[in-house]
Amino acid sequence: MAEGPLPTLLFSSTVKRLPEGSQLLSSLIYVTLAGRPVDGWDIMGHPTARQIKPPSKTALFNAASRWDTAAVKMILAAAPELAETIDPGGRRALHVACAVRPGSSMLGEPNGIKTVTALLNAGAGLEVEVPMDEDEGDFRATPLWYAVARGENLPLVRFLLKRGADASYSLWAAVWRDDDVLCRELLKVKPRLNLRAHGETPIFYAARLKRLKTLDPLIKAGADPSIIDSHGRSAVDIARARHLPKDFLDRLTHLKPRA
Repeated sequence: MAEGPLPTLLFSSTVKRLPEGSQLLSSLIYVTLAGRPVDGWDIMGHPTARQIKPPSKTALFNAASRWDTAAVKMILAAAPELAETIDPGGRRALHVACAVRPGSSMLGEPNGIKTVTALLNAGAGLEVEVPMDEDEGDFRATPLWYAVARGENLPLVRFLLKRGADASYSLWAAVWRDDDVLCRELLKVKPRLNLRAHGETPIFYAARLKRLKTLDPLIKAGADPSIIDSHGRSAVDIARARHLPKDFLDRLTHLKPRA
């Protein structure tokens, strides 16, 4: 091989260790050897018209699932309408990005905030919902719910709440995980406490599942324990049936709901 600069590999679909001096640029792939163009690329390493693929929903969803902010921005700059396209499950790219769980070395950032910001700035809806069955009741699968239920991503949850996301639909997810830290973050923004999913309010759900770490802040927040489920039971009734500790039963019995 002729003398020349080290190969330059640019890519976004995977993360690999490159030789010292290599350059990394998200969302493009090319190699230049000894200053000569490789098929599809000019001598400066820029893609030719034949090499560039039009932006697609698949590319956007893949970039969102990897928290590849640069790729998301590039795709949406070329085709902003893709922010509102949906996958077969009714999710948009914003839902996909919020559902990612932090921690993988394959992700482009620690908590997805930059990627989610790029999607929101491109017009993705903060409260856009994934379609649900009617028996879900008041529940809505919003981006915040995905960050709580799927991503378990506290920094992203805090970011979305600061942007004004409605925390009301995510309380059941915090209860399911009995995650009192997430639950308290949601309660800080004064969500609606007495919505019902499958006939159950979050406080009823917490009592039925004996999720005491999240039942405690719901009681303190003033959730209404008197609202009955589809079987005519209140949170107090289900607490007795589940033999919850006496102090919790007493607190539920004497709780004055928040106005």
